[in-house]
Amino acid sequence: MASSDDSKASFLRIPWAASLLSKPNTVVRVPGSRQPKLSREDSLFAEVLKTPRTIQSCISLYQRPAEHDAKIEEVSTLMTLGDGMNGHPGILHGGIVASILDEAMGILQSANHEREHLRKVGTGSAQGELPTHGIGTFTVELKTRFLKPVRTPGSLVVTARYVRREGRKEWICAEVKQHESFGEDDYGEVVVCATAEGLFVEPKGSRL
Repeated sequence: MASSDDSKASFLRIPWAASLLSKPNTVVRVPGSRQPKLSREDSLFAEVLKTPRTIQSCISLYQRPAEHDAKIEEVSTLMTLGDGMNGHPGILHGGIVASILDEAMGILQSANHEREHLRKVGTGSAQGELPTHGIGTFTVELKTRFLKPVRTPGSLVVTARYVRREGRKEWICAEVKQHESFGEDDYGEVVVCATAEGLFVEPKGSRL
């Protein structure tokens, strides 16, 4: 049985994933939500769903913005799934699909929080390698459409992108894709399995 491995190397063996990772100016990172914390924040994806039969591997990637102070508008998250989250035989449970979509949207936001923090560190207005945990937005609405089954075991990519921002609110959309291939070197057919639109709100009095 394979062990949990959040690394770029684990996806380079998958042709379509390797193609995404090899694009110029691509930044690859392990999401912060995959790292266990003393506060138990992110424990769902850092502990419960980080096993050989759940989410075996998870990394995110995005194109480095041309401008130093520009936002990251889109982040893709790669995941390799086991067969321990099924609803039907060989099919991922719909509730887990929705959770993955929500998590991918959060990863997009976190990537921007970290980028903004590093920019502030560079100007001397902040300290530390990472921003303080526990500061962020809350999901207040998630509209999900299930289009095709997510097959397990297997790999997928979830792409999240900003739609618009208004004050403390952010609207983000995301979609889950799988590649149905028939051999090691076959990129396969791209299948959109599910899409979602989310509304996120920053608590009053907090700063991201």
